[in-house]
Amino acid sequence: MNTASDQDVPRKVAASQGFAWVAAGFRLYRKSPLLLSAAFGLLFGVVMGLGLVPLVGGALSDLASPLMVAGFMAAYRALDDGRELELPHFLAGVRGPLIPLMTIGAVQLLGALVIGQIMVAMGFDPQAVMDAATAGKASPAEMQALMNQTLPPVLVGMALFTPLIMATWFAPALILFGGVPPPAALGVSLKAVARNWAAMLTNSLALALLLFVSALVPMLLGLLVAMPVLFGSLYASYQAIFAVWEDDAAPVQAGDNFA
Repeated sequence: MNTASDQDVPRKVAASQGFAWVAAGFRLYRKSPLLLSAAFGLLFGVVMGLGLVPLVGGALSDLASPLMVAGFMAAYRALDDGRELELPHFLAGVRGPLIPLMTIGAVQLLGALVIGQIMVAMGFDPQAVMDAATAGKASPAEMQALMNQTLPPVLVGMALFTPLIMATWFAPALILFGGVPPPAALGVSLKAVARNWAAMLTNSLALALLLFVSALVPMLLGLLVAMPVLFGSLYASYQAIFAVWEDDAAPVQAGDNFA
């Protein structure tokens, strides 16, 4: 397990690495495309299914999301190590650091709730926005008034969501591979993304383009390819930024505990 001092030194990489991570994710995906796509479809369906549970569905979905991320990180670690990919790899989060990973999900949930309440307090009305978008009958003056009311809380919400996303971006991989406690994982992830903001920006642009193109495929079937590639890109970025200190640790091998 890494010490706090080890974890506090994420590597800084060039901005061009952001594009290279997407290419690396695609190369890893090509090693087992059918299984990766099938696993994403199944796990995403489970997460979405949890969201349909009355009253607590949204919370369950948020708590389970880091488990799915950890499963794909373990799967890509296996492929990267030249091992055969098997379905149990995708359960690495469930059969490993379950509570720490769910803690990250809880942070995401609570953070989103707090930010949402701040936006509502500033005058953001999601129902009014939905009505205006679907009805299409509002006058220009009404649309301008709605924009004037909506824009400030939306900008504040984006500003608050950014550090939340930064803190949780690498946290599942840090917990799974490095055994990092959740509070430290959040802090290290935040620092890593901030230190590599240029590479993360180029990576985000490349992934956004990939997701846009995949959304054009009928029935959103393109996401069955795009999302596993996104997870592969996340794994590649983790390796580029954190392998410098993980090499000195005893990282979790994603198939070691599976019979």
